[in-house]
Amino acid sequence: MIDIVLVLIFCYQLHRMAHERGLPAMPYILNYLAGFFLIAVLIGYTAMTLFGKDLLQNEEAMRNALMLEPFAILFEVILFIYLRNKIRKAKVELDDDDNYEPPTTGEKKDLSYFR
Repeated sequence: MIDIVLVLIFCYQLHRMAHERGLPAMPYILNYLAGFFLIAVLIGYTAMTLFGKDLLQNEEAMRNALMLEPFAILFEVILFIYLRNKIRKAKVELDDDDNYEPPTTGEKKDLSYFR
């Protein structure tokens, strides 16, 4: 349950930070969700390998499988920090069309043919 709460909080924070910088938020959120599901599958596979196929029927094995949960949370936090740093280091192009100043050259062009 805490995993889902962390995912919601971290996705919201990534979305907010990306929009503050003027970046699209969807790639960062999708990368975070992909990493979350990848670690969930890997933790599940590891638990099945360590504690056997009857993991969901055996209460003792379920309790022992919860020892893998801190590794999942650690990975989620590290993935969030990595994506947060990617957002912070991303180049932001500012479109200042309101303050357009034409380039100045020393000579004026001869526009007499427009008359």
